[in-house]
Amino acid sequence: MVSAVVQYRSKAQGGQAATEAREAFGVRGACSRFRTAPRHPIAPASWTHSKRFAWQFAASGWLAIACITLAAAAQAAQVGSSPKTPPAPLAYEMSAYELAPQFQPKAQPWRARSLKSAILERVAREEQRRELDVDYYRIGYTMGYPLPLARRPSLKELPAALPGRAYPWLIWLSWDLEERWRLLQVGWRQFGDLEAGALLQQELAALSGWDHFSEVDGNVGLVTGHLAASLSLGLADSSKWEKQSLRQARVAAKALIERDVWPWFETHWRVENIGPNQLANIPVIALVRSAQLARVIGSPRQAALDAKARLVFQAWCRLRTGEAHHTEGAAYDGYLMDSITEWLAGLPDRAELLRDAHDAFRSLADQWMDLSLPGRPDLEAPLGDVEPEMTFWATALVRIGGWYEWRDVDWFLHRFPLQRMRADGLVCAYGQKMPTSTDAPVAGPQEHPNALSLRTGWDKGDVLAVMGLSRGPMSHLHPDGGQLILGWQGRFWITDPGYQQYRPGDERDYTLGVQAHNAPVIGGTAQTLRASRVLLLETNAHGWQHARVELSGCYRGLPKGASVQRELWLINEGGLAVVARDTFDSLGKDVEASTSWQGGHHLAWAFREGWTRLSDGQHAVWMGTVPGTLEASGLTRHVGTRGPLTLTQTATLPEGKGARWWVFWCDPQAGWTPPAVEVRQGALEFKAPGASQGGWSISMAD
Repeated sequence: MVSAVVQYRSKAQGGQAATEAREAFGVRGACSRFRTAPRHPIAPASWTHSKRFAWQFAASGWLAIACITLAAAAQAAQVGSSPKTPPAPLAYEMSAYELAPQFQPKAQPWRARSLKSAILERVAREEQRRELDVDYYRIGYTMGYPLPLARRPSLKELPAALPGRAYPWLIWLSWDLEERWRLLQVGWRQFGDLEAGALLQQELAALSGWDHFSEVDGNVGLVTGHLAASLSLGLADSSKWEKQSLRQARVAAKALIERDVWPWFETHWRVENIGPNQLANIPVIALVRSAQLARVIGSPRQAALDAKARLVFQAWCRLRTGEAHHTEGAAYDGYLMDSITEWLAGLPDRAELLRDAHDAFRSLADQWMDLSLPGRPDLEAPLGDVEPEMTFWATALVRIGGWYEWRDVDWFLHRFPLQRMRADGLVCAYGQKMPTSTDAPVAGPQEHPNALSLRTGWDKGDVLAVMGLSRGPMSHLHPDGGQLILGWQGRFWITDPGYQQYRPGDERDYTLGVQAHNAPVIGGTAQTLRASRVLLLETNAHGWQHARVELSGCYRGLPKGASVQRELWLINEGGLAVVARDTFDSLGKDVEASTSWQGGHHLAWAFREGWTRLSDGQHAVWMGTVPGTLEASGLTRHVGTRGPLTLTQTATLPEGKGARWWVFWCDPQAGWTPPAVEVRQGALEFKAPGASQGGWSISMAD
C-alpha cells in the first residue's frame, strides 16, 4: 500500500493545476525542477590517465560549483516566496484577537478571487506539513502528532491535565485533522492538486488502524463526529481513489459506525421525547455526523440514524423559537449548527425542512450578527461560553444565508476576515459564488435566546451594548443575567471572561467567582440560577434604545418580594453613551450591593474627579456612578486573570432599596475631562465636558 501511494504521489507532480497551486506560493513538490549536480569522476586507474582526469575533474568541478550556486540562488528565491508560516497561536484572551494586525478590517469587502487565494495558500501550507501540532489553548498545552496518524493516541501518551479526570485531548486533535483534510479535499477535487489527493487518501486510509473512534476515556463524542465528517467528505466521491487506500478508508468508516456508534446509539438515543437536555452539542454532533457517514457508505444503520437526527433537529427548532429560548451561546450554537447544516445539506427533503426551520435559522443569523463587535464581524461578545478560536458559526451562517438568500447575511459575511474563517466556510462561500450585497443588517434593539443587544450599526465607530439573559439549562453557560458588555472602536471595553476554566484553581475562581460578572452581588451572594426575565425592549420617543430585565429570580435566598432590575439605554445624542440603572427593592435593611467591572486587556486605566477613564491611546470610555464615585483603590488584578483588571464598587442600601446609575461615555477625542452627571428628582442629567448647555436627561418615564 505504501509503495502504491508513493508511486501515485510521484505521478501527481505532473498535474498542471497542482503545479500552479504550488508555484503560486513558491512551493516545490517532491520532484525538484533543478538537476542534481554532476558527480565527480572516479580517480584514474593509471598514471597515463592522470592528465585526462585532471582536465575532466576541473571541468566537472566548475560545472558542479555553478550548478550548486544556481540551485542555492533558486532555493533562496523560493524561501522568499514560500507560503507564509502561520503566526504562532494567539493567547486565549479576547484582546489578542481584537489587536492582532492580521485580522484588522479591510477597506473593501472581499472578492471571489480572495477566497480562491486563501484556499490555495492553505492547501499549499498543508502539503508542506509533516506533523500536526495541536494547540490546547484553554489549558495551555501544545502536543505533536505524526502524519499520517495510524493509531488512536492513548492516555499513556498524554499528560494528566486535569486532576481526577481524563482531558478530552482528541477533540482538538480531530478539529485540526478535519481542517487539514477539508483543505486537501478541495485542493484535490476542485483545483486538481493530485498531491493533495494522495495525502488525503493516505491519511484517511490510516484510520483503519485505529482501535476505536472514541475519546481517550472510551466515550463516543466529538472526536467520533469529526472523524465521521472527514470520512464522509472523502468517501462521497470514490472516483480517482487508489484502490487499496479506498478499501482501507471504507473499513475505517464501517468500523466507526458498527463498532463505536451503533452500540452507543442504541443506549444513548433510546429516549423518545427530545428536550433541552438531549440537545447538548456533544451527542448531537456525534449523531448527525454519523448519520451523514452512514448515508455516504450505504450503511444499513442510515435509516435509524437519520430518523433520530430529524427528530432532534425538529425539537431544536421548536425549543429555539419557543418559551424555552434554547441556546448554548453564540459560539456553541455555531459549533452545533456547523454539523447540522452539513448533514441537512445532503437530505432529499432539505427544502421542506428548511421551510419549517426558517424562524429558528433566522434567530441564529440575527444572534451571530447582532452580538458581533462593531468593525470586527468575526468576534462575538464574550458572554457565557464564547471562544474567539471557534468560528464554526461563520460556516453555518454561510450555508444558511445561501439557502435563504438573505442579503444582509451576504453583506455581513463579505466583511468577515477570511483568515478567521474555517476551511469549510471558505469552500462553501467559494462554491456559492456569494454576491456582494449593499443591504446591511438593520441596527436596533433585539432579543436573543441568551442576550439583549442594542447597537447603532456594524462599523468600527458604532456602539454595541449587550445585556446577558441567562435562562437556559446548559451547564457550561454562566448564570450571568444582566451582564453588560460594551463594544466600540474594535474593542470590548467592558468585558467578561467569556469562558470557564475546568482546571481547579485561581483561574476557575476568576471565571466563575463573585467578581466574574458585573451584575450586582447582593449581600455577598452572586447569581447561581438562570431565570432572567425581559420586562421591556424598545426604541423610545427620544430614539434611544432601551431595555429592562428582572434579575431577582437569579439569586438564591433573597427575601420574599425582593426585586433586582437592570435597565439599559443606548443614547446617540450629541455623542454615544450607554447608561445602566440597577434598581433594588425589599432586599432587607443595610444590605450591601457590590458591582465588579472588567475592562478589556491592554486598555489603560486612569481615575479623574470620581470617574474612571479607559483608553486605547486614541479613544477613551469614561465610566461614572451616581450616587458615589469610582476610586483607584477599587481596581485589582485577580490572580487568575489572563489580563483584564477588575474595578469593584460596593454600596450599602440602608432601607434595602434604591437605585444606582452607571454611565459609560464614548470619548472619540480621548480627552482628560470627564462629563458631568447628577440626579435630580430621580432623573439623571448628563453634560459632555466643555458643554455649557444642552446635554440630555433620563427621567423615570424614559
